[in-house]
Amino acid sequence: MPTFFASNLSFLRKKKGLTQAEVATALGLKRNTFSNYETTHSEPDLNTLEKIASFFDISMDELISLDLSKESLVELKGGNDEKNDDRDKKNGAVGGNVTSVVRQYQPPVDDDLPVSVVGSTLYPYRRFQAPKIVTIDSQGEENIIYVPVKARAGYMLGYGDPQFIQSLSAYRLPGYTNGTYRIFEVEGHSMFPTLQDADRVIARWADISEVRDDRVYVLVTRTQGVLIKRLINRHHEGKIIVKSDNNHAGEFPTIVMDMDEVAEIWYVVERWTRQLPGPGEIYKRLVNIEAELAMLKQKMGE
Repeated sequence: MPTFFASNLSFLRKKKGLTQAEVATALGLKRNTFSNYETTHSEPDLNTLEKIASFFDISMDELISLDLSKESLVELKGGNDEKNDDRDKKNGAVGGNVTSVVRQYQPPVDDDLPVSVVGSTLYPYRRFQAPKIVTIDSQGEENIIYVPVKARAGYMLGYGDPQFIQSLSAYRLPGYTNGTYRIFEVEGHSMFPTLQDADRVIARWADISEVRDDRVYVLVTRTQGVLIKRLINRHHEGKIIVKSDNNHAGEFPTIVMDMDEVAEIWYVVERWTRQLPGPGEIYKRLVNIEAELAMLKQKMGE
């Protein structure tokens, strides 16, 4: 199977603003099966290939043989190739093959978005499109962009700006090929003990329909900055509920946020920390019991 099939499949799905689960359901496939097509772990048979081509309204030959991304993507390179090459080698966490090529998605036109009815009010079902900007390595694979705390203000304004995204460090990490990922740095203690200040989280881009209650996400908001919080999804009512884990003293109150306030959503899948946690309470109790037993045996032996 030519290499364009997997990349075209991912591109076409994101262009339509669909999740892997949504496309898989429409095609009568399991989500893992469809995901394996996008990650080149497996290939469809002829009948399935025909269904996929028909679903995206293109020919099988176009799906297989053409790089469809070139039809609606803008590719930008830095002005100094030698400088970019040096930075790429520095930023490439795996293989040193991170490039400074930027892909800019053109948002698809969709005038038939469904609506949900709550009482007498209609709320449009807002489908979040894939991130506007991603960078790719020399093999055409998406890099993982790192957003440190000091770059958060810029990210709020520049998440759709190729030049800004290109200025951030980019990495390739093994095992992160089934979506678009970002690394965000944690600031403050609102999510303690789940997350601590200066921790880093790897997060996968998520559509609002994929947000699961009480999971940790990164929200890129239009006025309140980049938030790393636990969410409750009420998008059918036009709301998202934002919670902090460290809310015992009321320092970080729960926020009910309008969906229009949210620009991007990223699902946290992994945490990196430099701070090793202390032993848990159960472990402490076991240690105390062991100590008491040892002392009891000593007294009985006297």
